[in-house]
Amino acid sequence: MSNFTVKYMRPYAARMVAYGVFVVLSVLFTMATALSVADFLKLLFPPAEAVATVPSTDASLLSQGLQKLYAWLITFGAEKALIYFSLILFGLYALKNIFSYLSLVQMSVVRCRVVRDIRNSLFKKVLRLPLSYFGVNRKGDLLARFGGDIVEYDESIMGSVQQLVTAIVSMVLYLVMLFYISTRLTIFVLCMLPIIVFVISGLTHRLRRSSRKLQEMNAFLTSLMEETIMGLKVVKAYTAIEFSNRRFQKIDSQYARLRTRVLRRIDLSSPVSDFLGNCVVIGILLFGSSMVLRGDAGLSSELFVSYIMMFVLMIPPSKELTTAISQIKKGRACVDRLQSLLDEELCPSDPTLVTSDAGIPFEGLKSEVEFRHVCFGYIPDVEVLHDINLTIPCGSTVALVGSSGSGKSTLADLLMRFYDCNSGAILLDGTPITSYSPASLRQHIGVVSQQTDLFNDTIRNNIAFGFPDASMEQIIRAAQIAHAHDFIMQQPQGYDTFIGDGGSLLSGGQRQRLSIARAVLANPRLLIFDEATSALDTESERLVQQALDTLLSGRTALVIAHRLSTIRHADLIVVVEQGRIVERGTHEQLMDLKGRYYQLVQMQSIK
Repeated sequence: MSNFTVKYMRPYAARMVAYGVFVVLSVLFTMATALSVADFLKLLFPPAEAVATVPSTDASLLSQGLQKLYAWLITFGAEKALIYFSLILFGLYALKNIFSYLSLVQMSVVRCRVVRDIRNSLFKKVLRLPLSYFGVNRKGDLLARFGGDIVEYDESIMGSVQQLVTAIVSMVLYLVMLFYISTRLTIFVLCMLPIIVFVISGLTHRLRRSSRKLQEMNAFLTSLMEETIMGLKVVKAYTAIEFSNRRFQKIDSQYARLRTRVLRRIDLSSPVSDFLGNCVVIGILLFGSSMVLRGDAGLSSELFVSYIMMFVLMIPPSKELTTAISQIKKGRACVDRLQSLLDEELCPSDPTLVTSDAGIPFEGLKSEVEFRHVCFGYIPDVEVLHDINLTIPCGSTVALVGSSGSGKSTLADLLMRFYDCNSGAILLDGTPITSYSPASLRQHIGVVSQQTDLFNDTIRNNIAFGFPDASMEQIIRAAQIAHAHDFIMQQPQGYDTFIGDGGSLLSGGQRQRLSIARAVLANPRLLIFDEATSALDTESERLVQQALDTLLSGRTALVIAHRLSTIRHADLIVVVEQGRIVERGTHEQLMDLKGRYYQLVQMQSIK
């Protein structure tokens, strides 16, 4: 069992102990049932001298005990003895099944809670990962770990742990009893076990590598489905349905072939172990029968029957043991994938990690924001921003303009501390931004971006996202400031209307105004607007711009815009090209300069 599984099972050690105790009791009552069958047969076919039989002094304690029980029951007569024996067997079977059920109850609780804890750990980890992680990893691969990998772990690992514990406990108890009945016969059996172990291990030794590849292909399939569904409009628009279908079917066929090979190898282990177990039974019959006929070691015919039954009862646990080992090897692939995601946190050299809340609390901007010689690149030795120097006084609006890819949004991300500078510093009120707690920093910064990130929930919950204690009056007030209240009240259930996946049931302008209402509710002193109106029609842009103007009153704002008409009244306009600031000034100053800003304005025909 891997350290990963032990770590998550440790909090439930008491339940695992209880599970083991119940398994032991279940096996003991199963053994008692098997030992009673020999006497049951003796009652059905009694020898002529049965009543006068006296337990021999050279028999084992077990044999003497069974003979005494037989002698006592037979005094009631054969018919009554059969009835009593039936009641005894009924009680033994009942107790065996009761303890078996109790053991399953304990293990089911452990399995469900372990899987719950792992899923919670994964989700917590994903929320704390840096944004750079999602830039190089497929979302579908992450979804596969929450879906297929977790299911595979539960079935292959946790299910196998249950089988493994039951099988080991059962086999140990059965072996102890077999040794007690006949040491010589049991040694003969154990001499044949290495052959079985060698054959089974040969069948399963490649399972881990094949299973890892299987999990990776499953993750790729999930990613492919997620991308196709998200881009279904593009697929249909470019008549690429057949192309997408063929691509998916090709990968799916490869996955099916690999899965078939893995399952075939797993399925083969059970019949092979069954066949080998039956071969051992035949060997026991031959060797044990000769011992009974010769009277070796006091092995009576009744105990030999009990021995055979005990060994037959040991075959299913031995099969479960081999199957469990195969499944654990198969499941190690998903353990590796789950562990690799959880281990992403163990990268202290990564400056973009957002897991730490260490630092002084940020209580809101009081004087200015300063970018001082800021340089940054997403990958080493490739800079996106070069020596940026910019000051944003408190209460002013600074607009960033420039062509796509010039680094405007990157500046906003650095201010939100989604990333840290490679060199230089960002200062808030004269204090480096890295000195502040990331959590407290973001609580005082509002963001409205071109991509409205809404959730498949009610309008009320989307506006109050991150503020679960907000009152209805505060939510309505925020919506009114964002010019969203009127269209909200026209919805079927008003603020309790569900807006669909990503707000798909609303128009672009309506989604954007909900994002603004969310920012209003946060009541930040520092605001970032990233292309907030670039994807809207004229009417929606007018309404959103009115909401923005209301929101900007008395606040510090960094506005990124392509539509230059929306920022002509900004206190300062900064032109960014290829990661450098090339111009700065008011609209009138930059127009008089007749530089890059003037060219951009002329292209948009703004007078």
